[in-house]
Amino acid sequence: MTRRIAAGILIVATAMAPPGCTAGWHQPSPGETARLDSREQVQVWRGGAAVRWHAVRVSADSISGVPYLRPVGCDSCRLSYPRAAVDSIRLGQPVAAFWKTVGVVVGVGLAVLAVGCAAKGCPTRQ
Repeated sequence: MTRRIAAGILIVATAMAPPGCTAGWHQPSPGETARLDSREQVQVWRGGAAVRWHAVRVSADSISGVPYLRPVGCDSCRLSYPRAAVDSIRLGQPVAAFWKTVGVVVGVGLAVLAVGCAAKGCPTRQ
């Protein structure tokens, strides 16, 4: 019986998890690129390969940003591509997705422990 309840909790937790517990990479709407936060992660695709930037600036003729592993304020690290050379861009939050995944795993683990204790009784100290 306890295994069935634990399996049920796991199924429910999986269904309630953020979409795939992924970074949520998505194509931005046209207005979304005008107001990017400096810490927003952006994948810039060109020639079938992607680079990940933050501190991205989009203008009418170019897109520039700082490679993700460099500090946001590193202007000497800033790279720029002409917009015509960029195939597409995607926005995402990999760090937030990591913490959401940790929350789901810990929550499911605690729920399984609680169900196990309720069904069989928790060990007590004497």
